[in-house]
Amino acid sequence: MLRTLTRLLPAPERRRLSRIVAWFIAAAALHGIVLGLVGVVIAAWLGEGSPPQPPMIALAVAAVLFVAVQWTAQMVVFRTGTPIFRALHERLGDRLAELPLGWFTPERQTRAITAATEGVPRLMSYPALLLRPIVTALVAPVTAAGTMLLLDWRYSAAVLLGAAVAWTASRYSSRLAQEVDARRHRIGAEATDRVLEYAERQPLIRTDRRPGDEEDLVLALDEVRTVSLRSSGTVIPGILLFGLTLNVLFAALIAIGALWISHGSLAVPVLAGVLVVVARLSAIASAGAELAAGLRLQRGELERLAEILDAQPLPVLPARPGAGDAAEGDSTLVRVEGAGFAYDRRVVVEDLDFVLPERGLTAIVGPSGAGKTTIARLLARFWDPDRGRILFEGGDIRMLAPEALYRRIGIVFQDDHLMDATIGENIRVGRPDAKSGELRRAARAAGLEATIAELPEGLDTPVGPGGSRLSGGQRQRVAVARALLKAAPLTIMDEATSALDPENARIVTAAAKELSRSGSVVVIAHNLDTILRADQILLLEEGRIVGRGTHGELLETSELYRRLVREHGTDAARLPEAEG
Repeated sequence: MLRTLTRLLPAPERRRLSRIVAWFIAAAALHGIVLGLVGVVIAAWLGEGSPPQPPMIALAVAAVLFVAVQWTAQMVVFRTGTPIFRALHERLGDRLAELPLGWFTPERQTRAITAATEGVPRLMSYPALLLRPIVTALVAPVTAAGTMLLLDWRYSAAVLLGAAVAWTASRYSSRLAQEVDARRHRIGAEATDRVLEYAERQPLIRTDRRPGDEEDLVLALDEVRTVSLRSSGTVIPGILLFGLTLNVLFAALIAIGALWISHGSLAVPVLAGVLVVVARLSAIASAGAELAAGLRLQRGELERLAEILDAQPLPVLPARPGAGDAAEGDSTLVRVEGAGFAYDRRVVVEDLDFVLPERGLTAIVGPSGAGKTTIARLLARFWDPDRGRILFEGGDIRMLAPEALYRRIGIVFQDDHLMDATIGENIRVGRPDAKSGELRRAARAAGLEATIAELPEGLDTPVGPGGSRLSGGQRQRVAVARALLKAAPLTIMDEATSALDPENARIVTAAAKELSRSGSVVVIAHNLDTILRADQILLLEEGRIVGRGTHGELLETSELYRRLVREHGTDAARLPEAEG
């Protein structure tokens, strides 16, 4: 665990942690020397009948050094422990900011939240509460055995052998604890998902209750309880085994001592001194073993944190001279060449070839599951294609650093997230330096004017965490206003009108058309009414483009498109009136 933690820390904090470990090792070594000298003093006192001067002086010096080093070690931990784990928190935040948006599946989001709110805070107890006793349990027996050479070399060897046996038993106990932790974490995460799902579905459950709605939640919680009980039953045998091992080793040392005394090769005072040392070492080993199980549980937290920190961001290719220079007269913004992508080994899209002009509205349509949203995420570089490439402004999109790419892209998804800020602040994210008039024009174009007028604080109205104080349609209109204010070279709208009423859906569709006058807009929608004014339509089926053209052209040439139009009503079957 120490190696993993050291690897994950930045260089300055790595050095701080190394200093903590060095102080703990020094304190543990002195602890063992003090114990060994205590045995020497007891053996000499019992043998000679008076306190021996040289061992007493050595013991006093060693004890003073031990107290001083131990105190210093604790002060170092208190001064540097918090900065170490603050750095771990910051590194976690930095890595999450670097990871591609496609990494953030619901499961990984839960894992990241747990790591930030529970994992790192739990790890903060590692240096002060767990590391010191465990280092002591590993180092003190070695230095104590070395000091016991002054008593009897055979007992030095016996203590080292017993420490190795006890360490093996402790490893077995800790391995059981780690298996239990992994099982409990998995089941706990599943139960959390059930609780969240149950909470989110309350409106539906209360109006249209199904027999299994509560049963799923109860079963999940019962499984957590069952796993917790089994966990106790799994860990306890390991703890009992270690305690039994220590008792057997202690009894064996007494029996060996009695045998050597009977053969005249060991004095009784020496055995008394040895047993005092060994009894104290057993107590240290027991304390270390009890904490070792907790250490294994923290190792599970650390390994889950390491999975996040070890996740790699999408690579940024080195820029090549002239790679981003478009040919003279070329009006292409994005060119997709032979792109394909598979998710969990399942091919989602393949052999994609199309271009997006610098200005214009492109609609991507097709049956559910055809790969429309995957194309949107590839254009926004949530992932990179497994095959082929995407060119942006004449150069490979992989040559653009994420911050440079996202300055050129505006995104409106069905589940857009809002910050816990005001409506105006959420819109202004699109262009922080926008003036108030520009902000209001964007809000008006997104159909927010009536909503803002009804609110006492207008644009200064807080939206709550995630936009919870707004309706779904209002949240989506804020996201559309943000894209309108940004007016990026490329705007991607995935189901942007899905949560809107017909009137506001018409406003947003008009906004998309307005954006297409100055940039390229990609609209992905199941509702064909929102893409009637597209300059080009890409028809998708089973991950492939099977048709392209305008609405009228596809009505004439594609049976699939005609079927999709019929499924969405007769209004979509007519050509839109020309716009003035």
